[in-house]
Amino acid sequence: MPRRRWIGLILAVLATATACSGSGSQNAAGADPDTLARAIARPAAPPDVSRLPILFVPGNLGSGDQFDVQAQRFASNGYPADRITALDYDASVPDPPQDQIFTRIDAEITRLLNLTGRTAVDLVAQAEGAELAVRYLASTPERAARVAHLVSVAGPQPAGPPGAVRTLAVWGTGDPTRRIDGAQNARFPADDRAELLTSAGTFKQMYRFLTGQAPFTTEVTAQSGPIELAGRAVLYPANTGAGPARLELYRVDPLTGRRLPQGLVGFVNLPPDGTFGPLRADGTASYEFAVIRPGEPVHHFYYEPFRRSDRLIRLLTSRPAEEIGGGMTVSPKQTDLVVIRGQEWRGDQGAASDQLAVDGQNVLNAANAPRSKLTLRVFLFDQGADGRTDLAAPLPNYFTVGFVTGADLFLPAGNRSIAVTVTPRGVTMDRATVHVPAWPSDTDRVTLRLRDDTGG
Repeated sequence: MPRRRWIGLILAVLATATACSGSGSQNAAGADPDTLARAIARPAAPPDVSRLPILFVPGNLGSGDQFDVQAQRFASNGYPADRITALDYDASVPDPPQDQIFTRIDAEITRLLNLTGRTAVDLVAQAEGAELAVRYLASTPERAARVAHLVSVAGPQPAGPPGAVRTLAVWGTGDPTRRIDGAQNARFPADDRAELLTSAGTFKQMYRFLTGQAPFTTEVTAQSGPIELAGRAVLYPANTGAGPARLELYRVDPLTGRRLPQGLVGFVNLPPDGTFGPLRADGTASYEFAVIRPGEPVHHFYYEPFRRSDRLIRLLTSRPAEEIGGGMTVSPKQTDLVVIRGQEWRGDQGAASDQLAVDGQNVLNAANAPRSKLTLRVFLFDQGADGRTDLAAPLPNYFTVGFVTGADLFLPAGNRSIAVTVTPRGVTMDRATVHVPAWPSDTDRVTLRLRDDTGG
């Protein structure tokens, strides 16, 4: 970018920050340097087709969208978006069928190699997915030969790099002596397993390890022009396809979450595996995905503006009789809401706790979201449909599920919007509000998926 434009952009940011100081916000002189750096983040690098494709393997109770923010960071640094993909498998069981998963990894690597004309891919895997990746690479020399690098995030400790594949082991909280001999080991002792996967610090290590260079930016930069949205609608947590079904994409009013007049952007008849896209969209707009399955409630998914093309979207739904936690109480008088984020919710860290305010009431506390719970999904509904809220204790059927919590919150359904405000790690400058319609829970489900690139 020409120097004159850089100076103009910086001055505009400083002027905006100073103007905000009169309303209680920090001015530029008192702003955190990282926040100011985000405000003046550089534009994305141009696509670089020489980059090796990346395949991500999630851990237990995970899905492909856990790598979404890192995929967006890679794309912001020039990786073509269609060269970054994820393998979904049945992550609901502690020991999934290894041979079946290995065969699927074989097929996905073959697809990526045929797509790109390369002879190897890079493999990134988390926790239990990293255990699978280690076993995969050690299973045959032929498999190892098709993988150039392995990034193991919160994974196992093999005796050395599996299959002699160059390995980066990323470690977070826990035993500080963990390492893989012969591998590059990076440590982030303050990060739990999901935050470790989504953090900018981990991205820097991955990017330098895979490319030999420092990243151009660690931000998810806005993409100019139209963007493309693609992914899968899956039955969570088995991650099997949610098709056949109908998927509708709507542009919504960001101040209400309601569909705009003539807001239907497009629709897709989902195949059995639930894949969709790419769908053409606007990176500055707010969207709703609606998954419509005959005889079941419509499932509405809301997102913050995507900013750039996203091919790792996962619409996590379920059949009514197969819902995690046994199913939420439904009633025409109440809205049931699930809020998802890719880094853990913490409700017991004092001033550094996450705040998740729904209609103005913070629903997180030390009882339902202690740091040790590693909560990623918050289920909010009126238990027993008694019209009362009780946040003193978590809902047992949800709290006993890994990475999930539940709270008894009465949200009246009707012709109104629900304001959901998140203050990640208590940092007010990262606060964001998203509005969703108050759909009645006997006919509609509501899921809000928040970004992963704040608060960590």
